[in-house]
Amino acid sequence: MAKLDLLIAALDAAHWELGEAFKGLPDEDVWRRAHPRLLSIGELATHVAYWEDAGATGGTSDSPFLKQYARYYTSSVETPLVLEFGAEALYREVERVHEAVKAALVAAGPDSEDKNPHRDGWTWGYSIGYMVFHVAYHTGQIYSVRHLLGHETVDN
Repeated sequence: MAKLDLLIAALDAAHWELGEAFKGLPDEDVWRRAHPRLLSIGELATHVAYWEDAGATGGTSDSPFLKQYARYYTSSVETPLVLEFGAEALYREVERVHEAVKAALVAAGPDSEDKNPHRDGWTWGYSIGYMVFHVAYHTGQIYSVRHLLGHETVDN
């Protein structure tokens, strides 16, 4: 489990950076696309939360993002997603899902080499390592969307 502890700590660090990307985000820009072919901050955030939950628990957080979310770019770009979440509520829900996933992982206590039943062919170590990348990658996209919308963001 020690290997997973380090990966979970890295996932927490990625979520910390996601929080930085949300600082000063106006509600009116959460679901606004900077370009029709670029997903909104809300779409990116629901995508992150959905896959963290689905990939670690099979989707047990009872989040509204399990029903309405931006799945993949190719299946989302033509049909913009807009939910009734402002910036603060959106970020709180993403973090609530993250905390629920962490609690489920700690309760289950898998070894890093155990198979993850929610990701075909993936181990728990690979799954959590990928989650770290996934959150960080889409956090970078969120910063890019904010910059294209003309926002001043924290200097990280």
